[in-house]
Formats: sequence, C-alpha cells, structure tokens
Amino acid sequence: MKLLEILKRAFLTRICLICKEAISYDEDEPFCEECIEKWNAFLKAKCHVCGYDRNGCTCLPSQVKQINDSLAAWCVFYDPRENQKINEIIFKLKKNYNREIINMCAKRMAKAIISLCVVHKIDYKKYIITYTPRRMHNFLKYGFDHSGKLAKAIGEILGLKVEKTIKNIGKKEQKKLNKNDRKLNAQKSYEIRKNFDGNGKNYFLIDDIMTTGSTLYACAKLLYENGAKNVIPVTFAKDNKQFIRRNKNVKRHTGNNIARVIKSFMRNGSQ
Repeated sequence: MKLLEILKRAFLTRICLICKEAISYDEDEPFCEECIEKWNAFLKAKCHVCGYDRNGCTCLPSQVKQINDSLAAWCVFYDPRENQKINEIIFKLKKNYNREIINMCAKRMAKAIISLCVVHKIDYKKYIITYTPRRMHNFLKYGFDHSGKLAKAIGEILGLKVEKTIKNIGKKEQKKLNKNDRKLNAQKSYEIRKNFDGNGKNYFLIDDIMTTGSTLYACAKLLYENGAKNVIPVTFAKDNKQFIRRNKNVKRHTGNNIARVIKSFMRNGSQ
C-alpha cells in the first residue's frame, strides 16, 4: 500500500456520497450498501414515454439515431423537471476533479457498454475508446478534460485502447444554446486530429450526457469521414425532457421514493 493511501486511511474519514455515513476504504463504491441498493432500484424505473427500463428505452435524439443504427449506451435517463438534482453530478464531473466520481461513472458506463454488446452480439474487444474533447477555454479553467478522464478509466476497466481522435476548436458552450444553435455550433466546433486514420476501426465515443445529440453526431461524423467503420455513443446520462415535451399526455411518476433517492444522491454527490 502506498504511503499516501496509508495516511489517507489514518487521518481522513471516507463518507458515502449519498447519506454521508462513514464507509470503509475497502468498499469498491463510494457509497454504503443501503444507498447502492436504492440507486440500483432507481435504475429499474420505467421511461415515461416508451415505457421501457434503462436497458430497453427507445427514446433517442434524431441525430444519435443516425450514428450507428440507433445503437447507443447510457447509465441513466431522466427528466430534469422531476430530477433536477441529477445535473449536479454532471456539474461535479465537469468542474471538480474527483477520482471516486470518475471511477463510479466509468464503472457504470463500462457495464452499459457490455450490456449493449451482449444484446446486439457485438465483440467490444474489437473497439477503441475515444471521446468528445473539452473546449480549450474550459480545459484551462478547470485543469482537466472530464470526458478524457472517463475514457481512460473505461479503457482500463474493459482493457481497451484509448485514442485522442478529435480536437475541440469551439468558442461557445453547447449548454447555453437552443437545439438548432447546438447543432450549428457543434458542426463547426470539432475537427479531426492531424494524421488520424480510422482505417476501418470501431469506436466507443464517450461523453458525459446525451441531450440533443449534436456533439455526439458531429464527432461521430468526423470519425466516419476519416475511415471509421463503426461508432457507438456512450454517455453517463440521457436527458429525456425533449421526449416528455413531445408527449404532453404522458403521466409522469412524481413524488416516489426513488425520485427522492436520486435527488439525494446527486445533491450530496456534488458537495
């Protein structure tokens, strides 16, 4: 055991990111057993629109459907109007480098990849990990690229090579734009890295969240135009609010215990 790890265990208390109860450093997850069970229960919730659970949800942005025959993997879908706190884990992932949060997200994303590949009989070992890069302005501001960190962690879990394939040359942040402006901004914000050659390679394209799909589509398009054979988008979260908005008569399940659990998880996980 490294000296730093010994000192950390001796002088710091590790707490559950959900309920803040003390937990052992030997736990694989930064949560207590009870909170892990509640989180896993949330993942079994049904989509308000298509009625399927996380692994079977058919709601995808139109641009993502065009990338690889509607193949995509994610860990959790949500409607921000009901689960407003879920954005807080994305906030922490992007703005406050925390190895436990990175590893927690990466483990779940790796599991989502394997599940997708089992269902569609895909050999994930024939794929390479790549990612949607952060704007240089934000990289300098926060000191790290969260998608790059996720990609590296997922690559280590699955034993896959990680490649930097795309450069972000954008000037505007996607989150501040509407759907149409996001699409236009994404088209001019990315370029393929010099000397890149896809040469029939397969890629898992990593990002934190799938909203309109503009960023994923723009990056996948560049990979395909430069020789990639297959590109499968993989995100931690999928924003379902656009599908809820199109289906105004859908009954949303509010006020249940699972919703409160996820809100608590995201609130405490961002501190």
